[in-house]
Amino acid sequence: MGATALAQERLIALREAIAKIEGGPPPDGLAPDAGETDDKRNRDYLGPATEACRLENLLPEGFPAGAMIEVRGAQLRNAGAVSGFGLGLCLSGQPYRPEKRILWIGDRFVAREAGLPHAAGLADYGLRPGELLYAMPRRLEDALWLADAALSCGAFSAVMLEVAGNPRGFGLTESRRLSLKAKNAGGFLLLVRQGGEEEASSASLRLHVEPAPAAARTLTDGSMLGGSIGKPVFRLVPEKSRIGVPHELILEWNEDDRLFYPATPAHAGTGPTHRPAHPGALVSPSLDRSAGAPTLGTVVAFDRAS
Repeated sequence: MGATALAQERLIALREAIAKIEGGPPPDGLAPDAGETDDKRNRDYLGPATEACRLENLLPEGFPAGAMIEVRGAQLRNAGAVSGFGLGLCLSGQPYRPEKRILWIGDRFVAREAGLPHAAGLADYGLRPGELLYAMPRRLEDALWLADAALSCGAFSAVMLEVAGNPRGFGLTESRRLSLKAKNAGGFLLLVRQGGEEEASSASLRLHVEPAPAAARTLTDGSMLGGSIGKPVFRLVPEKSRIGVPHELILEWNEDDRLFYPATPAHAGTGPTHRPAHPGALVSPSLDRSAGAPTLGTVVAFDRAS
């Protein structure tokens, strides 16, 4: 599996080199916009840290029509963070249109291990009622068919396909087929790989997603509430990209704006206030008592009687 992924990465690099020599755009239509100058791209990628840690540096041209992106979590215990980032990506990358929804094709094994989406939690995350449609097919073949049909009909603003690990029935051939379907139909496909290893796929961008420490919650006066937990924070490591990107991004999700911003440092604001368990007056120590248990005498080893 690792050798196949390495060979695929070398093939992509070779195609990029050929396109650069011929003066044509990079493969899969990920060339920068014609109006974007070299100076602007240099400012995006070589600017200060606050400008480098932005999602636009991974997708400077936005979400191109027919794009396929993969997000991966190395451990299944991070399934909530990976799914949450995937939903945020679908919300932030597409304008809100009431007539179109997001289709989340879930995996049964992931649902048994990590649970199902919760309506109240989705509302707190920024989703509007009726904006998400969740489906959980019984077999992987049914999930692939559903993703293909959803991309073909054009009724969804984004299709999020969730797979557990590295299943044998979903390889480079199936990935390529879905990528071509998304490209021809002009849809957006997000592949969410839960608890899987890195492997070759037709995704134009692959991100390794992990949860990151969140800052304290911000109060109305601008101060930080010590000991609280603020907005969700994600650590992104680009594993596959055809443009120059930072080696790591720390992004914070804003459910009101439905956008990702550079994360606030976890140590920002005042630290947690440490209070005793019983803040009342302490009891005075008792008098005229022994300081502790008396020491034991010397242990003597006796000979056996017989």
